[in-house]
This record gives sequence, structure tokens and C-alpha cells, in this order.
Amino acid sequence: MDTDEPFQTFQHGHQDLVLAAAYDFYGKRLVTASADHKLKVWDKKGDDWRLVDSWKAHDGEITDVKWNGPFVGQVLGSVGEDGFCKLWEEDISYPPNSGRRFKQIMTPLASKTQLPWVSLDFKNVNTETYLALITRDGELSIMEPKDHDMLSNEWSDWMQGVGFRVCPEPSRAEETSFRVYWHKEKMPCWQAIGAGLDYKALSLAVAVGDFVKVYRTDRDRRLYVCAELRGASDLVRDVSWANGSMRGYDIIATGSKDGRVRVYELRTHNSADQTSILQRLKVATAPPPPQPKNLRSGRTTPSGIGAGLANASRMQAVQEEDEDAPGRVKQTAVMVAELKEHRLPVWRVVFSSSGEQQKVRQSSKTIDNFPR
Repeated sequence: MDTDEPFQTFQHGHQDLVLAAAYDFYGKRLVTASADHKLKVWDKKGDDWRLVDSWKAHDGEITDVKWNGPFVGQVLGSVGEDGFCKLWEEDISYPPNSGRRFKQIMTPLASKTQLPWVSLDFKNVNTETYLALITRDGELSIMEPKDHDMLSNEWSDWMQGVGFRVCPEPSRAEETSFRVYWHKEKMPCWQAIGAGLDYKALSLAVAVGDFVKVYRTDRDRRLYVCAELRGASDLVRDVSWANGSMRGYDIIATGSKDGRVRVYELRTHNSADQTSILQRLKVATAPPPPQPKNLRSGRTTPSGIGAGLANASRMQAVQEEDEDAPGRVKQTAVMVAELKEHRLPVWRVVFSSSGEQQKVRQSSKTIDNFPR
């Protein structure tokens, strides 16, 4: 855990609790989301954070907010108690602090269960964008735009309208906790690829009550559970996946209502040695050839995962009887650290830096309404 540098605090100006905050790809921008229904975007200027804009984004408490990657403009997504997921893009033609600098770029997405979304996260593969969403009752959706170059266009659900719950439907009186977090790297770790995992597989960690399910996609683009992270004695409030796929194993951290931060290693058995798959990785990371234009629309044809999805069935519900399906690799999760410094529930946990030097930052809510 990083304890050498104290957290910097500043007056956020929201009129109610700050429920979520997120840095952009470069760590130079911060967005805060509040129970006052507003989003605020801040730019780092020296030692200060300067307000870029503030606007009413939802008709209810905003429970989560995330930045998209830097490849398609300044875009962020938010979910709120009004039941919608919304995307916002910066329009620099409007002056700062005008309340209009970030415009809504797509039709708000409502869940199939009519219950609000509680968590979202973006995944980028080159210029392709994927959006994971989960509702208060555990309904998972994976979305992608019909045209990855135009996020304002129509989005489609990989589930094709079929409900996909990560757990049995909870009762209305039951306290729940669901969070989603993508593995952000372009490819999975090399040992998993050596064991047969598709190098284009998408990987998603989903907090489900007091444990975490780790999902991956097989070669037919079907979602399956490759591992579960257990050990928490109460609800898991957050989950984070560290960068560094070339270390040979994954590192995932969780923050729980029981006041503990737990760090897990996700390891693969029966993997080929690193040398035997170097050529495969070289092919996987080679720049794609230029894509032909669609003469009628002027747009490029789908590439990467988008092309695979165009030629294969969409993501389907988990089917455990297909454990031997091509590209399915089971992994083992081992808890390697349990941090007990917190005496309050842990609400957010995130890895800082990249590569082999990983630091875990953790936060719990304080009565002055800003996470520490």
C-alpha cells in the first residue's frame, strides 16, 4: 500500500455527498459525481485542481462515473438513480464553467430490469470501445457502438436482449453490492495465452456480494467464469485489476465492507513456457493492415474484436457444461495480501502506476463527504 505521500484534498463544491470520482487515462483530469445530481470535471494545474465545468447530469443520485480511453475524444460515462447510463463528450467550442461544455452524445441507456445501473467501466482495444454495466439486482450488460468511430451512434448489447444475471435475483430487502472492472491491457497475461486462452479474449472482474467472479471470453466470444475470488467476510464494495500482462499472472485487489483490502494473484496451470509463445504474441501485437473502406458509407470495416464479433455469435450466458470449449482456460486465485489498516468499510480501491511496480490506493468515506 502506498503510504509515503498523503492524499491531496480540495473543496469540491458539491451540495451533497461525493459518491464517485475517476481520473482520466493520463491522470491529469478528475471527474466527481455527487448525490446532488451533478458532475464536475477538474483539470490539474500545478498543485491545484481547477474546475472546468459543472452540470446537472441525472435526475437522481449519480452512483458511478468513468472516463473512456483517450482515443475517441474526451468522453465519460455516468450512471444514476434515475435508471439511466449516459455518455458525455467535451465540446471545446463552449467556454469553461458554462454548464454546456460536456454534451450528451447518445440516447440514455435503461436496464432491462427497470432497476438502476450501479456500476460501469470502459474497455478500449485500439480505437474500439466496450462498455460493461451492471444493475442493482445483478443484471450484466456488455455494450458496444455499431460504429466504434462514432460513439454517438446506436449501441448494441452483446446479450441480444437475453437477461444475464451474475447471481440469483436478490430480494428487494437484501443489501447488495455489484461492481464491474475490465482488464485494461490489450491482451491477457502470456501464461494464460500459453495455456490456450484466446489472445483477443476480453476479461472482466465482477463483484457479486461477498466475492468476485472473473469472466473471460472464449474463441466463440462466449462469456465464462475462469476464477472466483473469495475470502471477504462482508460485501465487496470495489474491485481493481492491475496492469502488467507480461508478468505472467494477474493481480486483482478488492475493497470490502469488512474494512479489509485483499490482493489476489490469478495464476494459470499447464501453460506453455514463455519462449514457445513469443511468436504468437508477436503476431498478436503486430499492427493490423489498413482496413478497406465501405464505398457506400465511407467508414472502415470492423477490425479486431469487432470483426470477430461480426463473424461469430454474440456473447451468450455462461454455460459451465462447455468447460472444454476452445479458448476456455480455468485459473486459480490465491490471496497474497490482506490489508487491515481500515476500521471503516472500504469503498474504493485502485492500482496506481503500471508494469511490475504496483501500488494499491484505498479509500473510505469520511463525514466531510470526500473519499480519503
